[in-house]
Order: sequence, then structure tokens, then C-alpha cells
Amino acid sequence: MHEINICWFKKDLRVVDNEALYESSKRYDVLPIYILEKEKWQQPTHSYRQWQFCKESLIDLKEELYLMGQPLIIRIGDVIDIFEEIKKTFKIKAIYSHQETGDFLSYKRDQRVRKWSKDNNILWKEYLQFGVFRGSLKRDKWANTYKKHFEKEIIKITKTFKTLPFKDENIPSDDYFDFENDKCYGRFKGGRKEGLQRLHYFIKNEIHSYGKNISSPSKSYFSCSRLSPYITMGCLSLKEILKKTKLIKTKDSKMFTSRLFWHCHFIQKLETEPELEFKEYHPYFENIRVKNDYFLEAWSEGKTGYPFLDACMRSLNHNGWINFRMRAMLMSFASYNLWIPWQESGIKLAQKFIDYEPGIHWNQCQMQSGTTSINTNRIYNPIKQGKDHDPKGTFIKQWVPELKDISEDLIHEPWLINNFDINNSQTLNYVKPIIDLKLTALNARKCLFQISSKEGYWNISKIIYEKHGSRKSTFKRKDKKIVKRKSLNKQFELDLNL
Repeated sequence: MHEINICWFKKDLRVVDNEALYESSKRYDVLPIYILEKEKWQQPTHSYRQWQFCKESLIDLKEELYLMGQPLIIRIGDVIDIFEEIKKTFKIKAIYSHQETGDFLSYKRDQRVRKWSKDNNILWKEYLQFGVFRGSLKRDKWANTYKKHFEKEIIKITKTFKTLPFKDENIPSDDYFDFENDKCYGRFKGGRKEGLQRLHYFIKNEIHSYGKNISSPSKSYFSCSRLSPYITMGCLSLKEILKKTKLIKTKDSKMFTSRLFWHCHFIQKLETEPELEFKEYHPYFENIRVKNDYFLEAWSEGKTGYPFLDACMRSLNHNGWINFRMRAMLMSFASYNLWIPWQESGIKLAQKFIDYEPGIHWNQCQMQSGTTSINTNRIYNPIKQGKDHDPKGTFIKQWVPELKDISEDLIHEPWLINNFDINNSQTLNYVKPIIDLKLTALNARKCLFQISSKEGYWNISKIIYEKHGSRKSTFKRKDKKIVKRKSLNKQFELDLNL
């Protein structure tokens, strides 16, 4: 029987700097395969826009591998069932893949694959996709380990592969997953070629205005790299982005590379504790919020009555991307002002993000909802944010055309207009505010304070910090409570924009 290695592509859809592909091709013929798992794509966090980006990336990868002699094999079904089918045709020497820190479903799937490979005496070797490490690595040593990994050279494959006879399937039609037909007209197209074009354009034209425009939802659309979906799907490697960026020795380039560092820092948290996708960091915050479908839908559609917040949500709905500060504001409003469970609003946002990365997403959802206990609780005021980052209301008028004729001095608070009918808002065809901003923020602060005053709260917080906190500072005791040094909060106040 023909001896082969399997290169199992997951979210590493590229040939360059793909260690799993490189290592799998060293000794035996390699079968490169992508297994489309319907169960994965039917999760509520996944969407039509994400699938379109993935599909375009698969088509690009298939073309690249075809030029190397062995096109990408695409199969639909359960991973173990497909591996069993391969085992009947070939003698599998080993399976090679990247180490995935995905959602809980992929975590459980990998456990099943690990058991299957062990039961069948087949080696499964996993390689780093990001600077995220599995096992008993202590947080104190994480930064140095991260640095050593990204000092390695870019891996390039020059050999030609032998074509192996194994059944290939067509990429399924768009209605296969029963997605809501979400066109997302403003999104970037998937694939390595598109990612490289964006990287080159960013470095040549936009990186020098990165820091200046990072907080503005309109300006950051152009000045941020917007490479995050290509990083998430593995069309580009972090290593090649870092090496290109470090050639530009400016304050902006250093600021950008620091975001890549924090990108891995947050994913490491989910790698350490996969249950954080649905379980609060601190148990005292369980079940404190109330399900409210009306609030959730109004917020998701950009119909809350707060113009700047609604503009940000509508922009996200159209583009599949918005800058980090606005993501934080959207989540903060849902969690504090609407008092919606972070799991529910988090699912809605995950569907909208082309760059949905579970390790970053769920950590950010919890941080912006105040459930970690080791972060500063920040309740964003959408009126203030609008006046700070869209003072003339240009961004609002672009995405909330109901307000296009409102003057600059009233655009952020249209309810102050004399003839604005606060009961039905028919005058402007724009909704009235669905909640009282000050009252809801006050109630949220009271609730969080009451929880943090409970016996044993700070002892649990210390344990959480030891497991997940940044090592740029330490806890200290003050009045018998464990509090954070000021520098600790920097990791949560930066804009994690890419």
C-alpha cells in the first residue's frame, strides 16, 4: 500500500510559511486536504459572509497547490470518517496540521482526532500558526517564547508534489449551509493574492497614519491594515507580516507590531481555558444579565436611537469590519446599557466579523462586559465617542441617512430638536433612544460594585490574574483587597486594530 502523509489544512490556507505542509512533504508523498465540516459552519457564530471569504481562500489555495503538482483535495463530512476513507486507500504514516485554537467545537473535534490517531498508531504532528503555545507554559515565560518563534525564517517550499489518486469534491453551493443571505458588499475578498496586495498597499501607503487615525471609524477604515481576516483564515502568516513591518522603523510600525503581539496574547487565554467561549472568567458574574430579544435586534440592526452607535453597527453590517474602539463601544452598550448577556450579543457580533477569531472575540466580549475581574470596566458613552471621533457627524450621515439634514450641533443628540416627536419619531423617520443612557450606566456600575464587594471575590480574581493576566505588572494588596497596578490596564486600553 502506498505510504503517504496527510497535510490537513484548517485555518492555514497558504503554501508559503506553512510548516505543516513543509514538514509533511519531506519524506513521503503528501495528500493536502481541506475537510469542510457542516457542523462547524452551522454554528450560530458563523455566517454567509465568513463562508464566502473562506471559499475564495480555498479556491486560491487550490490553484497554488495545482501549480505544485497536487491540487488541494476538498471533502465534505466528518474529519474522522474522511481519514478512515483515506486509510483504506493509503498507508497513512502521519497527519500534519497547524495547532488550532478555535471554538469549543473544534477543540472537542481535535480531541476525537487525537484519540483516533493514537488508536490507529498514526502520528499527528501540529505546528504553530500563531505565537500561541500548548501545554504547561507559564505566563511569565510567554513573551520570550513568542519572540523566539517569530525570529525564525520564513518557510518556502520549492519541490513538486506527486499527484495522488483520491476522490475530490466540488466546493458546495452557497445554499448548502442555509445561511441567511448576507451579501456584505463592503468586505474584502478572500485569498492569499488579495491578502498580499492589501499588505503591500498598507506598508507603502497607509502605515504612517496608522496611529493617528486608529480610533476613528471612518479614517481607520483606510489607515488600518485590515489584514485581520487574512490572518484569521491563514492566507498570510504573522511571521511574514512582522518581518515586512519591522523593515519600517517608525513609531507607527512599532505600534502595529505590538498589536500582533496582543493578538496572540488574547488567543493564548482561550488556549489555556477553552470554556471561556461561554463561561464567565469570574463565577460571580454568571447569569446576572437578562435576555431581551427586542433590545438585541434593535442593537444588531443599528436602530437604538443613538446615532453614532447606530452608524458604527450599520457600517459593520455592510463591511464586515470596524475598528477595535468601536467594537468595544458596541459591546459595552449591549452589556451595560442594554444589559444583554455577553454570550448573545457576542454571537451577533461574531456573525458580522469577517475576521471572527474565537480567542480574541470571546476574551474581548468578556472584557467589555466586566466579567473578568482583572480589567478596568469601561462603559463607553456613544454620544461622547461620536463627538470625539465624528465631530461634524459626517460618518453618522453616511450610515444613518435619516439624519442627513441635521445640523452638526444636534446630529449626536437629535432628540434635542424642538419638533422631534419623542413618542413616535415620525418627524425624522428615526427611532427614539431605546434606553436612558445615564440611568442604565449607573445601574450597571451599581451591580458590578455590589458583586465585587462580595466575600471571596478578590481571592478568585487573584487566581484569574495568575492564570491569564499580563506580566507587565503584578497585584498588590491595599486595604485587604487585591487590586491591579496602573500599568496592568494598558493591555485593555489599547486599540487592538490590525
